[in-house]
Amino acid sequence: MFKNYLKIALRNLRRQQTYGFINITGLAIGLTACLLITVYVLNELSYDRFWTNGDRIYRINQTNKFDEEQATAMVSIPVGPAVAQTIPGVEATTRLYRRSGSMNVAAAGQSPKLFQEQNVVFADSTFFAVFPISLRSGDSKKALVAPASVALSASAASRYFGTQNPIGQRIRYEDRIDLSVTSVFADLPETTDIKVDFLIHFETFFAVETQGVADFLRKDWLYNPTQTYVRLAPGQSIDQIERQFAGVLRRSNDERVIEHVKLSLQQLYDTHLYSAELTGSTSTGNIQYVTLLALIAGITLLIACFNFINLSTTYSLRRAKEVGLRKSLGAVRTQLISQFLGEALLMSSIAFGLAFLLAILLLPWLSQLTDQSFTFATLLRPDLLVLWGGLFLITGLLAGVYPAFFTSAFRPVLALKGQVSAIVSRVPRLRQVLVVAQFSVSLVLIIAAVIIYQQLTYLRNKPLGFQKEQVIAIPLFGSGASAELPQSIDGPFRTRMNTFEGAVSQSSRVKGITAASGLPGTGYIQSLVVPEGKTEQSNVFVSWVSVDYDFLPTLGISLLAGRNFSRQTGTDHLAAFILNESAIKSFGYKNPEAAIGRPIQRGGEGGKKGLIIGVVKDFHFDRLERPLEPLILDIEVPRFSVFAVSVLPDRLPETLAHLKTQWETFFPERPFEYSFLDDTLNNQYRAQQTQGQLLGLFAGLAILISCLGLFGLVAYNTVQRTKEIGVRKVLGASVVSIVALLSKDFLKLVAIAIIIATPLGWYAMNKWLADFAYRIDIAWWVFALAGVLAIAIALLTVSYQSIKAALVNPVKSLRSE
Repeated sequence: MFKNYLKIALRNLRRQQTYGFINITGLAIGLTACLLITVYVLNELSYDRFWTNGDRIYRINQTNKFDEEQATAMVSIPVGPAVAQTIPGVEATTRLYRRSGSMNVAAAGQSPKLFQEQNVVFADSTFFAVFPISLRSGDSKKALVAPASVALSASAASRYFGTQNPIGQRIRYEDRIDLSVTSVFADLPETTDIKVDFLIHFETFFAVETQGVADFLRKDWLYNPTQTYVRLAPGQSIDQIERQFAGVLRRSNDERVIEHVKLSLQQLYDTHLYSAELTGSTSTGNIQYVTLLALIAGITLLIACFNFINLSTTYSLRRAKEVGLRKSLGAVRTQLISQFLGEALLMSSIAFGLAFLLAILLLPWLSQLTDQSFTFATLLRPDLLVLWGGLFLITGLLAGVYPAFFTSAFRPVLALKGQVSAIVSRVPRLRQVLVVAQFSVSLVLIIAAVIIYQQLTYLRNKPLGFQKEQVIAIPLFGSGASAELPQSIDGPFRTRMNTFEGAVSQSSRVKGITAASGLPGTGYIQSLVVPEGKTEQSNVFVSWVSVDYDFLPTLGISLLAGRNFSRQTGTDHLAAFILNESAIKSFGYKNPEAAIGRPIQRGGEGGKKGLIIGVVKDFHFDRLERPLEPLILDIEVPRFSVFAVSVLPDRLPETLAHLKTQWETFFPERPFEYSFLDDTLNNQYRAQQTQGQLLGLFAGLAILISCLGLFGLVAYNTVQRTKEIGVRKVLGASVVSIVALLSKDFLKLVAIAIIIATPLGWYAMNKWLADFAYRIDIAWWVFALAGVLAIAIALLTVSYQSIKAALVNPVKSLRSE
């Protein structure tokens, strides 16, 4: 019997190739979209799930409550040891401090190699107790015990030493300290935010910094540069552990810390998707984004299944006589249900196979879009295969059950007489509801994609108050170097910097060059500031950046009052400050001129004191999600971390070659790296850009699938009204009038979808835009454009079937009844 059912199914597909192609293609498109999103979502949900005892590993987060509440994934350096000493429920604690740097190695028989490494982490010797990584060589208990010891990832060991044994080899870090390789650990999976190639003994971090910085870091409880993780004993209560954090903070003997700082625990499994709002988090995941994509995947698949039902039901009307004849010959309903359900599962199988092939072809695109690595092996993950198998059964049954029961219920007498209208007269208007739902979702996605594109374009083109085009950033201590701590800039190094600037400036294509602790648009650290009339206890924290003398003219920042820093005064680097407009307003001065010459202090007791010598026009030094805030500029050479070079737009390759030559002349100990400031600023919104691209893609897919559903509904309707169309033509109706008659009902459905989608789209995007301090106004024409586009596409879809039905010979239509 199964063999016969299969023959009938294949024969019907051959006879109705257009129907089969449309039905299978629509379902395959929906399944492909669903599969690709599922691959991404499962990958995001799998972050850090591979750790042994990962359910007992937590990160300590910190919340500072001064002028405003700021949550961060970082804590101060003393917190880790204090937690380990005072909270009994903690089995192990480790601190992680990221500090990129140059690595110089000369392995036996090889020429020296110089690298700029990003994934450099200083960690306590207890790191392997918290994160049990498999070692390729060495002992985890001894790996980070000795001072200046370093553990390498397998890929780093291979890159540096090839096939040689790395144990005992020496690596020169930052041209300041020799590290001894004690162990090699297996490369961590990509599904972790703990990216590390070099694990260095934590105390070595203090040896790399200056003595003053090292002393400050060991004692200060307010400055928070480290991520700190703990492994709890089994059965420990999180609430009980967190209640003991207050006692930990009291060890600081600092009233500001005790009153304004709060510590909390975050489960390791949650750190990837629930840290988007935390300062200092290395995670790029966002649970809202993942949830949105999962919702889109489900909706897309449902739309595809609805279309399958529509088209299958439509096609079943053409087989009414077959059903009537088989019932007359003794076929029972269960046999008919089995046959039609089998045919649906057959088409589902073909659609699933096609979707799998399409997914394989699109995996490279998905990898590029999401900045993750997806390969064919990704599709063979056991959890994905189980989910895929379950999805196949659910989708096949969902798409096939209703058509099977609907078709098998035909009354033999009516079916053999061809009285289709009588057969379907009691069918509810489910199809119309489905079309409205499909187009509503499609329109919301179109509206979202357009508004996201508009907002990102607005952010890219908004005047920022400084020159961002043709500005080349050259990291002084390598990409990823911290600008928060003073660097090793002594007299000779400063001389090299000045000589480098002079040599670079000799090029006619260089407009200006300067140095700073950070560049606008990327955000700066905050420092305690004591303005006139305030005290240290006022807890005024203001963003702060150290700049060189030529910073303002090089980046085109406007001076409103006072003067710029000047080398001629000889004291500006010691006691001069420049503030922005927002700072002047915040400190209570009536206008910029009133602030000139007024005293101010950066830092607490013993901090830098001086006078306000200038006021600059507000410029956006942080992301545009945040409003303009007070900013203070001064000259603090040890904090300089980047050169900014303003260049002419023509002959950029030659300009870059000139910069590279001069760099290698004056800074041979560090590789030449560069980036364009405008690219860096645009990359800040890459996640939103990806959202817009995905929404645009799935909006297109949803429209395509919805049109297939509309095609099925129109075909269904024309079968019902075959006799009516014939009678109207006999009575003299034109093709245009018949097309209008058949089209108006469906265009009404699209109009209803527009009415539903417009407020939904406005609400959703208004809520999304609320995260931006600077945003576009949602224009009415966005909704009009989406509506016109939907109507135009629907009209084209409807017209094809309507014209086809109107052109049929009325004699043939009436005879078929």
